[in-house]
Formats: sequence, structure tokens, C-alpha cells
Amino acid sequence: MNVITDSILVLENGLILRDPSTSEPERHERTLISGDTITAVNSNKLIDLTPGQVIDCSDCLIMPGLVNCHVHSAMSLFRGLADDLPLRTWLEEFIFPCEARHVSQEMVLLGSTLSAIEMALSGVTTFADAYFFMEAAAHAAINVGLRAVIAQGVVDFPTPDARTPGSWKDRAFQFFESVPSRSTITPALFCHSPYLCGTDTYLEAAEICRSHDTKLFSHVAETFTEVQQVRSKYNVTPVEFLNSSGVLDDSFVAVHCVHLTARDREILRDARVGIVHCPESNMKLASGSPRIKDLLEVGLTVGLGTDGAASNNNLDLFEEMRSASLLAKLVSNDPEAVSAGEALTMATIGGARVLGLDHMIGTLDPGKQADIIIVDLRQPHLEPLYNPISQLVYCARGSDVRDVIVAGRQIVRNRRLCSPGYDDFRKLALDFATQIATDTGKKLFLT
Repeated sequence: MNVITDSILVLENGLILRDPSTSEPERHERTLISGDTITAVNSNKLIDLTPGQVIDCSDCLIMPGLVNCHVHSAMSLFRGLADDLPLRTWLEEFIFPCEARHVSQEMVLLGSTLSAIEMALSGVTTFADAYFFMEAAAHAAINVGLRAVIAQGVVDFPTPDARTPGSWKDRAFQFFESVPSRSTITPALFCHSPYLCGTDTYLEAAEICRSHDTKLFSHVAETFTEVQQVRSKYNVTPVEFLNSSGVLDDSFVAVHCVHLTARDREILRDARVGIVHCPESNMKLASGSPRIKDLLEVGLTVGLGTDGAASNNNLDLFEEMRSASLLAKLVSNDPEAVSAGEALTMATIGGARVLGLDHMIGTLDPGKQADIIIVDLRQPHLEPLYNPISQLVYCARGSDVRDVIVAGRQIVRNRRLCSPGYDDFRKLALDFATQIATDTGKKLFLT
């Protein structure tokens, strides 16, 4: 019988789903975590244990942590500020003016921390974030304990952290130099969209990302209005514009991709671009729905994102899975479009592939990072359990997640954050929200 040390964590009992893309849940005996790494999966090896090293997963499902491939985490402080509006009106009349007055390092730290807490409690272990002052967002992820791809925002006009025209490049280099160096943090860049970034900006941002061996993110073909704007200016689709700019390759991540032609899909596939689908934000803003069935059939890799809490309005990736599957069935008039298994794949290993992290996360394999969630199956809305994968996608909620482990560290235990200080943080966040409410003439009902 082997003796383990304090650096090892053991999961026992329950069910386990190793790889959502290829396997089915199976009865589970014992999974071992050493440091930040999975060392054995569903082993029957007997081990001498000490108190606190074992997590009993009886009546639960052990599975890979969820991957949120697109979020503007700081914007949780704008949640509910402006709803039921078209994207352009929402941005230009409400969000952009509010950002101009309130976005700062403090705002990004507070909003990103609020989002990181929400994601951790609902089973997200990795998220891809995009905004301004992104060093602060990295600190938020570190403080909560999540893995994150942190993308500094880039646009062609002045921003809160790049206040002179064209200074985004200096800001980008500053960001790469100052972002916290952690194994769980990957720096990147985010060009907002083809209607806010020109050819030179995209090309220079892509060169910076390639030199840092990281990803370049962008909203692409999110709305019909965007497609019209790009056609009016360049006489091509947004995808064709990006392709002619020389930025599309396997380091590029295209977010939304609602309005694509068949040729657009072929271009993205041939360039091996990763796609992020944000179904609930697209529905709420009436942006439309990408034909996910078509994207998958041509061989594109698709992950799921929530978008920001100002346009969703929550960060529950279980909801996104359900919405992604149901919306695909509706728009294609095909009940077999985007099965529960395909939706779950997009939220786990598919998302990991989009972010270039599939060698580390997305499945439960020895040698991979221990990013694991434990879902409590003893819930009225999850019983009877004929098909665990179907139940996860069509019935489960983020609140069903009982425990969360990231890089071998338990950050959520029995539905509560393991790190202290939430009440103090909540007061700071609500104080800042009070400033936003006063400035916008809104009423804050709870303080």
C-alpha cells in the first residue's frame, strides 16, 4: 500500500467522464492528483490516506472543468444597466459612454473579480477575457484561482488605457511586460472588430501575438449591420477582409461568426481559425444565430462563450450549452442538430482546442492539469438519471457544481469559495456600482 503526501489529492466514488468528445460516464473508484497534475484516472490502487486528502464524490459526476472562450469579465459591473436594445444602440448610447467615464484599473479589478467568482461557483475553470487594463483582470483570476487567457483590448480610437490615437501598440507591449507571470495566465490581444480596427491594426496586432506565441481574438460578423459596414468600406465580407489582411491562421480566434457565407466558412476552416459561439448574447441582442451545424460539418473547431454579463446577463456555461443545442435545432429545423454530446464537447475539450490549451486541459488524462469539477447529481431536476450527458446539457445548472479544482488546488468546496474575503470585496464592488448608478440616473436597489 502506497503512502501519499500532503501535495496529493484523491477523488473517490461517484461517476467520472474522462473525455466528453469520445467517452461515456463510468463508475469511478479513485483518481489521483499530485501537485497541479492528474497522475491516475479511475484507478483501483489502494493508498494510505491522511485527513483532508480525500474528496468523496458519491452521487456526483467528476468531469473536466468548463471553458468559457469569450467574456468581458469587467463588464459585470454594467449588468442590467441597459437591456432589450439592439447591439449598436446598446453600445453607442449606453455602454461606450459609461465606459468612457468609469473604466479604470479599479473598475476592471472589481468587475473581473465578481465575474471570476460567478464563473468559479458555476464550474468554469478556464476563461478567455477581453477588455482594458487587463493586468487587473489577470490579478482577479489569480485571486479567485481560475485559469485564464487574458487579452488586452485594441481599437483604433482612444481608450481608457490608451488615450492617444494609435497608442494601442505601446499599450500592448506594456501589457505583455507587466501582466503577472503565472502558469495559469496566458496573455493575448483582442482586436474588437473589423469596424473598429483597420487593416494595419489587425496586421500589427497579429505580428505581436505571433512573436509572443499567443492568440489574437476578434468579434467577427456578429451583426448584419457589421457585415454591411465592412462591405460598404471594403466590398468584401468581414471574413474576407481579415483573410486579405493576412491575419487568419491557427492563432486567430473569431468570436460570434453569426453572418457567414459558405465561402467564409471555407476560409476559416482552411486557416484553422478557432470559433467561439455565444448563443445567449446573440439571442438577447437579436444579432442572429450562426449555423453551428454547418460550422461543425465543415470541420471547424467551436467553443462556447457567455460574452459579458452586460449582454447576457449571466456567466453560466451550463445555460450556454443548453441554448447552443436548442438554438441550433431551431435555426436548422433539425432536432438532431448539435447533440447534447456536441454541446458538452464545445464547453470542454472543444473550447480548450480553440484556446490552444487542449494539451493541458479539457479532458481528464494522466499528465494533464487537474482542472476538475464535481457535479452533484442528487437534484430533483436531474433525476431520474438515464443519460448523464443529456442531463448535464438539458437539465443541469451552474449551481449544481459542488466542488471545483484548478491546477490541483480546490477553489470551491461544497458550493462555497475556499478563499476568504468575499464580503469585503462585495462592499467594494457595490460602492463602485453606486457611482455608476448615480452617474447614469439608475437606482441601485441593494447595497
